[in-house]
Amino acid sequence: MTYFKLGLTTVAIIILIALPQVTSLYFIAFMLAIFKYTTLSVSWNMLSGYTGYLSLGHSLFFGLGGYTFAMFMTKSNLHWLPSLILSGLIVALIGLMLGFILLTSKIRIAYFAMITLGLNEVIRVLVTNSDTLGGGSGIMLPPIPSASLAYYIMLVIVLTSLLITYVLDRTSMGLGLKGILQDEEAASATGVHTAKLKISVLVLSTFFPGMMGGVVAWNWSYIDPIMAFDLILSFNMVIMATIGGIGTLWGPVLGACFLTSLIELLSTNIQHFHGIIFGFLIVVTILLEPGGLIQLIARVKSYAFKKIKVTTA
Repeated sequence: MTYFKLGLTTVAIIILIALPQVTSLYFIAFMLAIFKYTTLSVSWNMLSGYTGYLSLGHSLFFGLGGYTFAMFMTKSNLHWLPSLILSGLIVALIGLMLGFILLTSKIRIAYFAMITLGLNEVIRVLVTNSDTLGGGSGIMLPPIPSASLAYYIMLVIVLTSLLITYVLDRTSMGLGLKGILQDEEAASATGVHTAKLKISVLVLSTFFPGMMGGVVAWNWSYIDPIMAFDLILSFNMVIMATIGGIGTLWGPVLGACFLTSLIELLSTNIQHFHGIIFGFLIVVTILLEPGGLIQLIARVKSYAFKKIKVTTA
């Protein structure tokens, strides 16, 4: 990372830290939505963007984290901080077990997508029929002390997930994952421990949604199976990461910020047609710019530099 990029990142973090002190509750709520989708998109991208193993049920880990946090807070009366950390760790442990079951075999990528989708629905039905977990009525949580606390907790989770992805992208582990993405059998033949890498990145990919599920449940003071295991949430992760630029560091961030802002704008001003417009823009973007917003920005930057060189020459 260059000094310019480091300085720019530092300034951005300082601004984000100061925002709750100078802005309205509405804008804080809007930023919470961006933080939630950014974390989920970045986490999904860790697995699917770097290995090609498409997960269509990633909201499973978000929901499990929310319920784990709710149980610790309401049944064990545990403090929110260890409850939140434990929710992430327990969901990561579940991800580890799923990894040993699903990713050590020669499972086809299409089947992996179907299995994750099916698991999300199975767990949703089980939770709905569990009296211990509140059944279909869900669980009420004690209210969070302030929206600012939710903001700062989510900000830490977002920044940590981005830092992990940054390190992942620049290490031998990242190179191994990209090898799996290109040709898993060839990567394995050259000495890459493909199963170990896939399981490791799945654990990372589930930890952050688990923590984010806990914060969101606490911020809403409520969690139920429909909210926790909403498949639309899973599809939004896929869409946002893809439109931003799948397999990149900043692509999911751009996709989450752009589409969350677009959803807010359209749902506020065009209540009855915002879904249609949203879907149309997604299709157009994918058809015209398959590499996402990251590729579009790179293309514009390249074009601008060429123009500058021509002008100076």
